[in-house]
Amino acid sequence: MINIILCVISYDIWFYISHILLHKNAYLKNIHKIHHEVNYENMIYSDAYVGHYFESPFQSIGAVIPILFITIHFYEFILVVFFLNVRGLIRHDHRLIWLYGNHHILHHKYSNCNYGEYWIDYIFNTLEEK
Repeated sequence: MINIILCVISYDIWFYISHILLHKNAYLKNIHKIHHEVNYENMIYSDAYVGHYFESPFQSIGAVIPILFITIHFYEFILVVFFLNVRGLIRHDHRLIWLYGNHHILHHKYSNCNYGEYWIDYIFNTLEEK
């Protein structure tokens, strides 16, 4: 179980860093704009996968970093991938705010805050709770 938690935390940290890069770097911003072309008021779960082909693999690197240092079983990594994908789908759907909150949907509304999970945005003062 600790291996799964390490992969998720590593993913969350890298996702936050990479997401800021996608917003602040001119070249990467041009790639990421495809994901933000979705109207935030009508977002549904499948909008999580709208984006440039480079973006998803780039933002997923964090989940595999722990594998360089620890032994993780295949089934554990499958659970990590499943969890991260389901969480990503939920974060993009207005109908599921009751389940996970509107943290990421607010990012799509304002785009200069809420780059990652609630906890990491809180730590780095990029949290917006409008």
